[in-house]
Amino acid sequence: MSDIASNERLRRISLLAALVVPMVTACGGGSGGSAETPATPAPEPVPTTAQSLLAGNTNGTGNQDGAALTTARFSLLGGMAATSSGEIVIADSNLIRKLSANQEQVSTLAGGGGPVPSGVPSNYADGNIGAARFYGPKAVAVDAAGNTYVADTQNHLVRKISTSGTVTTLAGKVGVCGNQDGSGSDATLCSPGSVAVDKGGNVYVSEIKREQVSGDIVANPIRKITPTGEVTTLTNKASVYPHTSISPFTLRPVSTYYPVRLAIDSAGTLHAADPNDNVIRKYAADGQGALVSGTPYENNEGDTDGAASSTKFRYFQAIAFDAEDRLVLLVPDDSGYPAIRRVDKDGTAKTLMRAQSCGGINAGQPGSLCTATQLIVKADGDFLVAEYGSYRGLYTYAQLRSYTPQGVSTAVAGVASAEGTDDGQGGSARFNNPGALAFNPSGSLYVRDNSNSAIRTVQADGLVRTLGKPDGHCTAVTGMAGEFIFGGRGLAADGAGNLYTIYVNQGVQILKMSNCQAMLFADIKPLLGTGPASFLSSASGITADSTGNVYVSTLNGAIFKINTKGEIALFAGAVGTAGHADGQGAAARFSTLGNMTIDAAGNVYVVDGLYYSVNKVGPTIRKITPSGLVSTLAGNPNAKPGYADGAGTAAFFTVSEDSYGTATTASIAVDNQGNVYVSDFANSVIRKIAVNGQVSTPVGQAWRYGFAAGDLPGIINRPAGIAVRGSMMYITVPNAVIQVKLP
Repeated sequence: MSDIASNERLRRISLLAALVVPMVTACGGGSGGSAETPATPAPEPVPTTAQSLLAGNTNGTGNQDGAALTTARFSLLGGMAATSSGEIVIADSNLIRKLSANQEQVSTLAGGGGPVPSGVPSNYADGNIGAARFYGPKAVAVDAAGNTYVADTQNHLVRKISTSGTVTTLAGKVGVCGNQDGSGSDATLCSPGSVAVDKGGNVYVSEIKREQVSGDIVANPIRKITPTGEVTTLTNKASVYPHTSISPFTLRPVSTYYPVRLAIDSAGTLHAADPNDNVIRKYAADGQGALVSGTPYENNEGDTDGAASSTKFRYFQAIAFDAEDRLVLLVPDDSGYPAIRRVDKDGTAKTLMRAQSCGGINAGQPGSLCTATQLIVKADGDFLVAEYGSYRGLYTYAQLRSYTPQGVSTAVAGVASAEGTDDGQGGSARFNNPGALAFNPSGSLYVRDNSNSAIRTVQADGLVRTLGKPDGHCTAVTGMAGEFIFGGRGLAADGAGNLYTIYVNQGVQILKMSNCQAMLFADIKPLLGTGPASFLSSASGITADSTGNVYVSTLNGAIFKINTKGEIALFAGAVGTAGHADGQGAAARFSTLGNMTIDAAGNVYVVDGLYYSVNKVGPTIRKITPSGLVSTLAGNPNAKPGYADGAGTAAFFTVSEDSYGTATTASIAVDNQGNVYVSDFANSVIRKIAVNGQVSTPVGQAWRYGFAAGDLPGIINRPAGIAVRGSMMYITVPNAVIQVKLP
């Protein structure tokens, strides 16, 4: 482990304070549990396919190719461009996707690989189709021959994709932010944000210019790149005035220059929508700009139609030309929600449609225009709009929709998510960000439905009910019901059907639900210590054995055992002493611990090394025998998080990811043969550690996000909780519970 001075280490781990509570909300929680009187389990229905839906709805975001309206998934939709044959090219996270001309199929044009770790300066590779790598591309353009140009924003490059799918770098130096003219990699670009190409194959790109000393953005140039990769500066500063806003931290004005949005008309004239001056300009070949619409002066934002000199704009999200060379704009109106406006050749502006009813949950509804982020004009004059919805900090959907100029909307590609609270049978039920799983001895599966602040039950046949509601298990929960259901984190159960959870409220309390009554079982806070890092004194995982002993892991390196009387004892590790060492009980060392599970023999399994940046201890999976002897099953404590199958230390894991404002960590389960399974949220797979230590990936395909029922490995999307019973594995994914027949 790297030597880090104590004050620097505390500074780093302080960044994780806000993640402690959200992190455990998404955890799976060991094997088995309920709050009911146990009954003889009913025979489980045997699915006809290896992987299938049990309950809920698996639609939503991802990067899955296939039929546009039934299978395809999108992630973070960026700029779009149309080819001469009618295909639509789309920047989507670190991929470049393509919608067929008949709008029936979505495919990946180029790009591949997994998530890029925070702080990595580049994610780059030229090559054919899936071998290529991009890093946060924001915009694309297509020339007359069908070649695609990509503003590869975080790589600081402009890339070219040939019609055969071969990716090359046209200009820029990988990972270097600069504004140097020159040829190919001798030139530098800085965060290219928009791209356009003329009839001669010249590529124009907008970017930012940083001051060398302070790093402040001091200008927003437009660069020109010839077909041979020669880079010149068309204009060094596209805006007259910077955009000024009030810093939420200092409450002082902050000035910056945003990149302009670029588009080229049928005559080959470059146009730029300026989000700083809030005007539209066109540019001659020598870089001389001329106003088309709007008047530049400080703080001139507005939402006014009319003649060129009187119209006002408020930022620009996307611009595109229609067949009559009129500019169509996607812009926020005075309410902050999207509107589609059109600018005629004389600069007159007219609003064609505005987003409707965007308050509250409606702000995330497909077809309302409320979440529109990108736009192009189709050959038939309709508008193809990318909509990217979010709710409570989570992805809800990413979809392409077509709007007529009259505002009538239809879905084109991407399957909108279907989160909700509905009870019901199988696919008619609805969840919202389900996480931890636990089995009731009578056969029910309990699910902590995080964003609904509820605990749901799922029968083996897919029937879903809500704990504490009519027709549900425990039609009423008494005692500390609110703390258990709304404030609880994780789930575990014992053989008698008692259900346990972690309640974090000025301490770390373990709650128990017995016969539908919730009560305090134990408080481990007094054993976790105090001091500058006391905010890490929080439980992170929980499991229980068949006789009612409960095991709790903590973020600061200790595992505690709580007996049936509520008496607490250190089981393994040491409070506040991070590291990695196998051994007996207190002699063992853990890093930042995560979720737990337990097998029938009483062996405890735990995820270790959640946050590599804190302790520089790589992710591993640890085993603790009933006597407290700790060993390492797989993973390399000296390696960074990653993804690789293999035996022992040759296997790499990724066990935590901070996404969409919520920290999500790996869950763990064990089957009756001793095979251990670990969920990988970041890479969308389930890993298996066989009894011989060999690590494989039986479920999911790394870096493919979606859902494909049928034969394994299939495709799954961001697995959260997992649990195993008999020959079946159950997995929570966004808004659904799926089931897998173990091979």
